[in-house]
Amino acid sequence: MFGWLKREPKQLAEQRQLLLPVIADYPLYQPPHRQGPNFLRRTLDQSEEAYLKTIPEFVARADENFAYFMEQRASRVASLKLFLAKLGVSADFDDAGLASLSHWFPQNSFALVPSLRDWTVGQMFYQMKTPWIGELRGLNVIFDLGIFLGECLTTRQPRLHWRRYTGSSDTGEAYGTGYAIEGFKRHAKSNQFDPSERIFLLCKNDLNAIHSGQPVTLPNALSGIVRGYSMR
Repeated sequence: MFGWLKREPKQLAEQRQLLLPVIADYPLYQPPHRQGPNFLRRTLDQSEEAYLKTIPEFVARADENFAYFMEQRASRVASLKLFLAKLGVSADFDDAGLASLSHWFPQNSFALVPSLRDWTVGQMFYQMKTPWIGELRGLNVIFDLGIFLGECLTTRQPRLHWRRYTGSSDTGEAYGTGYAIEGFKRHAKSNQFDPSERIFLLCKNDLNAIHSGQPVTLPNALSGIVRGYSMR
């Protein structure tokens, strides 16, 4: 049924088989509008009037999506905790719960989505144009792991908060979810942190590492991310 299991490293195939039954009924993230964070740039055959008209429409949809995101955070975290509990992990925002999740993560991150290394899968994650179902259902888990990470930060540091951001590209191509944590005091190249993007990249890097026989993310990586960003 799942032919890709036969073509993968043993560790990956075994871990994937362990996670499949638990991921199968994981709740889908269903925003009201299927659009990513990047607005389409004006095309050569598009009048300025027509182009300018599309901007407030895009922004209105983005606002509705962000309102939905903010409303759904608690339920998404609850779904993630239930998922992890089935795997024997007691995750919470305190140090012990975060440490438990951080220890679990590198043992499973690479097994959440089969085709995570494909560029198109990354765009499906960032642009959210279609539901994450079937072999991509694990993207819902990755997204919620990001929400969990963000909530850990806002719990520890009250000045930190969620904010949506937008950009532009010719095709809608994006490299972030559009939902970031802001409020850091220290100046850096970027004053925002997209936790779901970070989780996605860690999972992708770990999958590459498994295929190449390299070490995966350290067991304390997520704890370190929260500790580092909460002190900025």
